[in-house]
Amino acid sequence: MQRKDRVFEALRSLCTQRPTQGGVLRRYAGFSAEEVAEEAEVDRTNASRDLNALAQEGRIERIPGRPVLFKLKAPVQGTGPLVTSDTRSGEKRTHAMLSSAEAQMAVASQPRERTIQLNHAPTVSASVQVGAIASDFETLIGNHEGLKVAIQQAKAAILYPPRGLHTLLHGPSGVGKTTVARLMHTFALEQHALPKDAPFVSFNCADYAGNPQLLMAHLFGVVRGAYTGADHDREGLVEQANRGILFLDEVHRLPPEGQEMLFYLMDRERFRRMGDTKERPASLLLLAATTEDPAVSLLPTFRRRIPMMITLPGLHERSMMERYELVRAFFTTECSSIGAHIHVVSQVLHAFLLYDCPGNIGQLRTDVQLTCARAYLEYRTNNLSELHVHLDILPDHIRRGLLRTAELHRTLDPALARLEATHVFTPTGLSLNNGPDSSHSLYDAISHELLTLRKNGLHDEEINKLLHQDIQRYFQRFAYTVTQTRPDAMAHLVDERVMTVSHTVTEYAAEQLQRTFPEKLSLVLALHLSSALEYLAQGRSQPVSPLQSMRLTYPIEYEVARVALLHIRSALNAALPESELDVLTILFANADSLLSDTQAKVGIVVAAHGRGIASGLAELTNTLVGTNTIAAVELSLEQSPEELLALVTRSVSETDQGSGVLLLVDFTSLLSACR
Repeated sequence: MQRKDRVFEALRSLCTQRPTQGGVLRRYAGFSAEEVAEEAEVDRTNASRDLNALAQEGRIERIPGRPVLFKLKAPVQGTGPLVTSDTRSGEKRTHAMLSSAEAQMAVASQPRERTIQLNHAPTVSASVQVGAIASDFETLIGNHEGLKVAIQQAKAAILYPPRGLHTLLHGPSGVGKTTVARLMHTFALEQHALPKDAPFVSFNCADYAGNPQLLMAHLFGVVRGAYTGADHDREGLVEQANRGILFLDEVHRLPPEGQEMLFYLMDRERFRRMGDTKERPASLLLLAATTEDPAVSLLPTFRRRIPMMITLPGLHERSMMERYELVRAFFTTECSSIGAHIHVVSQVLHAFLLYDCPGNIGQLRTDVQLTCARAYLEYRTNNLSELHVHLDILPDHIRRGLLRTAELHRTLDPALARLEATHVFTPTGLSLNNGPDSSHSLYDAISHELLTLRKNGLHDEEINKLLHQDIQRYFQRFAYTVTQTRPDAMAHLVDERVMTVSHTVTEYAAEQLQRTFPEKLSLVLALHLSSALEYLAQGRSQPVSPLQSMRLTYPIEYEVARVALLHIRSALNAALPESELDVLTILFANADSLLSDTQAKVGIVVAAHGRGIASGLAELTNTLVGTNTIAAVELSLEQSPEELLALVTRSVSETDQGSGVLLLVDFTSLLSACR
């Protein structure tokens, strides 16, 4: 029986044992090449090639996605019971879906839009591809953004005549080096840069780093008697990868003699098995990956034979929108695996976008899976119909990302409305439950968020900081509306009486605070007051003022806002709630940064001992750069720690333009005090 026929019979056997289903779980719709290869006892690469050939002949059906699945054209009605091998293959199939965190990084960035109709809330469509692993470079998240240069280099390495360029993939753990290597193999087959049966052989050098002899045996093979226990000839990975691609992960764990042997292989296309004197031919394309500095961890002779080096960026170097797409992809994958809808509230989504994730995409994938596991426990324990991912089940290190919520506006302004919605992931797509999204629901949003955050055990200081940021984003959306609206069209948005009150209040605040506000402040305030009046006209309940720290944080602005609120109530004959006092205080205190059309700069303070040192550095840098954002503080040894701290604190406060201050000092104790 030919191998292709064995593969076909193996697929038939699998379909007999477990008929394929067309339900919501994609993994039940067919069988992967890995499962068929195990059943047929053939190499996975050969099985994949034969399955694709059978699909082209029309004998079986190919289901696109990642992994690609296959099933018979006609349903097979099996009568036999499920055997143990099927259960074992099911476990391997699940493992294949979940084990490689790097592989999960790839999701289609521009998939088909679809709307999911739920029976409890209105939804709007949002795009996401089912099956969260990329099948080619075009479906890789960031292929036109953070990974654009890397993908261009990868394609160039594959297409360069006559047989491509040996390539080193460099980057920290978890950035997707293995994924890129596999996609390079796929691209090579698509472009006919390699033979259609060219294998892809992957090996992690770290697996045998403690036993160099065994590592070399795996790579280059052995002849009988090469060492104790070598009782027969055995081919190595180099021979298996002949005419294809050999991918060596953690290549820096390869001993120097191994690097020399690879150097010889790349140079002469010949090698020797361990214990053999006979040279054997091998023509392959070497892809290597390392997390270390190649200049330090690899031999110069080895590096010189690898002309192409591709550096993959860490997660912190990718755009926030790319990270958003990754989070969506991972939740979609978990939803497909679990088989139930997953509701993710907006605050959880914010936390995933902002928390510190040193393990890059691999850790992000694992953290999403861990969070879903916690939600799944609640789902099963309480016998719920759907999974709900809320703040209570978030690990602490992810929840701390909420303290950086202000960064969302600076990096995701076009997508802020989407991020405020609850994301409902289903096995077939994603819907957004926007809930109360209009600006007049500010008071409801504050009250709801206050109760939620207190229920989750956050301290009042953290709650005030988060709510403060929410109110800032609220006004920033109004500022965006004003910027995009023609001046002659504003009269159609705001009542003339409200506009007059807004101008009066803005002029009063500018006079009392001795500041010049942005011109759009009165327009933004008018839009807010119009929304507040609409809120009151609906007879909604008035929340208690939640930001108790405003009086202490902005004492002058707070008193100005108190008088302004009295005038607004009187002029508009409206019983605005007490929480309006906090809203006006934040608006007056942060008007410049909230309504500025330009990005606020990071201030710099240089504090150093010695006459003229700090001021000289600041003056020179300001002159060279053409700025005035660098301030100097000259310190002396006669000053007490309290005096030093007061001087630096005052300078930091004066230098801050809304994006923070970089503090450069000549002793570390001051940094500790400033924290």
